[in-house]
Amino acid sequence: MQPVTLSDLTRDGKLLWAWCASCGRERDIDPASVPLPGDYAVPEVGARMRCTACGGRKVRTAPELYPGGIVVHRDRWRSPFES
Repeated sequence: MQPVTLSDLTRDGKLLWAWCASCGRERDIDPASVPLPGDYAVPEVGARMRCTACGGRKVRTAPELYPGGIVVHRDRWRSPFES
């Protein structure tokens, strides 16, 4: 089975999830904004990234974990408790 590529994410309208193992920051990124070739495998993208919060290079990447991205998921989770 072939790994998912940046082009696959773009074609399917999905985001790239990135997580920093050094500080725990995570965010979703538009795969079209990543300056790498479209045939780059998603799991390998993290090795070419640096965390914007701490500067760490231990970044893991995967296709978005939740539909709409992590921020939308968190907002959905918080909403019932904030009312």
